[in-house]
Amino acid sequence: MTIVANNQNLININYVPPDGGWGWVVVFSSLIIHFIMDGITYSLGTYLTNFIQQFRVTRSEASIVHALLPAITLSCGPIASIFTNRFGCRETTIYGALIASFGFFVSFFVKSFFYLYISIGLIVGIGFGLIYVPAIVSVGYYFEKKRSLAIGIAVCGSGFGTFVLSPINRILVNKYGINGAFLIKSAIILNLIVCGILIRPVPIEPSEVNKRNKILKSNQRKTIKNKNEKMLESKITESLPTVFSKKVEIAETEKSFLAPCRDAIECTKSFPILNENSRNFSLEQNSSQANSKTQVRQINKSTLDLMAHIRSLQSITTPTSKSLSGLNLNRVIDIEEGNSNKKKIKKFIDFSLLKDPVFIFFSISNFLTSLGFNAPFIYIVDQANSKGIPTNHADFLLATIGISNTIGRIILGILSDMKRVNRLYLYSTVLTICGIATCIEPLFTTYTGLLTYSVVFGFTSGGYVSLTSVLLVDLLGLDKLTNAFGMLLVFQGIATLIGPPSIGILYDIFNSYSIPFFIIGILIGISGLMCFFIPFIKAFKQKN
Repeated sequence: MTIVANNQNLININYVPPDGGWGWVVVFSSLIIHFIMDGITYSLGTYLTNFIQQFRVTRSEASIVHALLPAITLSCGPIASIFTNRFGCRETTIYGALIASFGFFVSFFVKSFFYLYISIGLIVGIGFGLIYVPAIVSVGYYFEKKRSLAIGIAVCGSGFGTFVLSPINRILVNKYGINGAFLIKSAIILNLIVCGILIRPVPIEPSEVNKRNKILKSNQRKTIKNKNEKMLESKITESLPTVFSKKVEIAETEKSFLAPCRDAIECTKSFPILNENSRNFSLEQNSSQANSKTQVRQINKSTLDLMAHIRSLQSITTPTSKSLSGLNLNRVIDIEEGNSNKKKIKKFIDFSLLKDPVFIFFSISNFLTSLGFNAPFIYIVDQANSKGIPTNHADFLLATIGISNTIGRIILGILSDMKRVNRLYLYSTVLTICGIATCIEPLFTTYTGLLTYSVVFGFTSGGYVSLTSVLLVDLLGLDKLTNAFGMLLVFQGIATLIGPPSIGILYDIFNSYSIPFFIIGILIGISGLMCFFIPFIKAFKQKN
């Protein structure tokens, strides 16, 4: 795609998502990003037992790291939106990869568990947060008809990464220890820089629009400045002949005195009344021939006095000594820039979304889902161990959630692109099923039962991830995708920070995962049922 640099086309660019082409490269890049980023995040649950044993902390304390990482990642949504709008998807992804890699690198030197809250929870969380938004939004810019499928393929890297990295985590811990595994992850994350480079900007990205607007504004300034200077020059040229309308004999000393005034525009900048005063020096055409020489001498003297005054003013003139029209132009520009600076936050974060009942209702639903979404990823291995299932089999449960999640994202993405399928109702249905399955999960005591739950939870939770951004476009419009997605991540981040530690606390109280999983199952089920009412809220909003 070529961005037209013509002044007339700087703002009004007709962009149609290609639904293919380089878009598939962006999809592949986003898939790898989710493979590494989410794979590391969701497979971190395999370290829970190691954290408890090595650092001698409780489950609730250990789970804070698991909660902080996705919570900070999601809560950085508005910040990531600002960076994406300002710098573009490509640069934001690269910055995030560098920050996240640094976080795991610092974790290599950690001796106290508390510092992992900062290195992994905060630093890595911020890095992943900057990556998460552009990884999703960039795909949405390249696809329209196949948007659900494209995003579904992109985010399926999350489940596939969980499937692959879960057993690898165990190998790394057994061979290199926790700290060595962190150092290897730091190197792996650096590969996301390449993924960021592959995300080619499109004309409708806010960062690209801002660049074009800056070019347009600069060109407008130059055009106005040139017009003003030409106008001044033409007026001065018209007025000057009235002073020198007759041939005047000037002495050599007087010529040298006049020399410093190099051009008319520079003179008039410091002495703008020249146009009016010059008329006072016009020659009388009907004067007698006898008084001609006297008049000429008087004109010479008056002209020299005028030029001498201009010369004296030139020596103390500052850059602000400009014509009235030029001064007004600069003041207008300064006022516009001042107002623009004050409105930058409002420009990058659309606070009007907080007044939209559809967005608020959808955000509350997401909040309830996020309270329990990460729990199986964090606790399924430890729960299986508590039921007498060996660690190697328990790790496979987490890998099963990952691979079924991948399959779910692809299949649900394809279904949601079908004309006869209502995306919102499909989303609501799979969330309700996910909640019911989580409620009855404590009843499963065998490996087969937990494996069945892992498949169902992984498949249905895949719809929660793959369809969220698509539904935001359907409900709010593509122009609000970046801001809406970023603000939605705040709701998800807060819920993610509350959910997993609360489950750890409940386990420490009841010494069982039955009650915590039953509670989160109810919350996920309610979040699914809520979405069935969104069409009525949207209709009521449009009616009013």
